[in-house]
Amino acid sequence: MSRLRMLASVGLAIPLLGSAANYGLQLVEPPAGEGLPGAEMWRLMRDGGLFFWVIIGHAVTGAMLLVPKLRFLGALLQLPVTLGIAAFNLTMFPPGVAPALVMVTLNLLAVADSSALRSLTEAHRR
Repeated sequence: MSRLRMLASVGLAIPLLGSAANYGLQLVEPPAGEGLPGAEMWRLMRDGGLFFWVIIGHAVTGAMLLVPKLRFLGALLQLPVTLGIAAFNLTMFPPGVAPALVMVTLNLLAVADSSALRSLTEAHRR
């Protein structure tokens, strides 16, 4: 199972770090979606500067997912963001639903470390 979590972590890190790299290099334009509210929101976030902070978060958690000692923490921190990405695509940008659901699956696999989750709940009980 550890190998599966490692592969899921790397698989999740790829779009996060790719998105961060693309923000800086501007190789790929944001997805087209004329008439879709998600495409307009994406442009507003990019033009207004909010996307910079989103990208910082993607870069940090993406890097953490690649470092074995930080992998669980990175997956745990990324989970609410990944769920937000899925919600965004489900409600505002349907063409992105499939990749978002893949990210959710990878994130859930990456965080599925029973001993780390047990440690969290035991620390809470003390």
